[in-house]
Amino acid sequence: MDVRLHREFDVTVVAIRPWGLEVEFQDGTPGLVDNTKNPAWISGDRLSVVGAALRVVVIDDERDPVRLSALGVDLDIARTKRSG
Repeated sequence: MDVRLHREFDVTVVAIRPWGLEVEFQDGTPGLVDNTKNPAWISGDRLSVVGAALRVVVIDDERDPVRLSALGVDLDIARTKRSG
């Protein structure tokens, strides 16, 4: 899968960890949404469910697993960068 900086994807939550959500892309590629990049964690609603779908943007494609964000502000920044 072509997982590059500022690209958007739909991912599935596969595990909840104290530091964030482990997710998978449609092809099984792993990713991580840090707690601070998860709107549910910021709002205090930490009941993200394994199997839930999230719209995310790649914020660090050099790490393994790639780091992702589900925050609207990060999605907006990525869209601006892709369009400019």
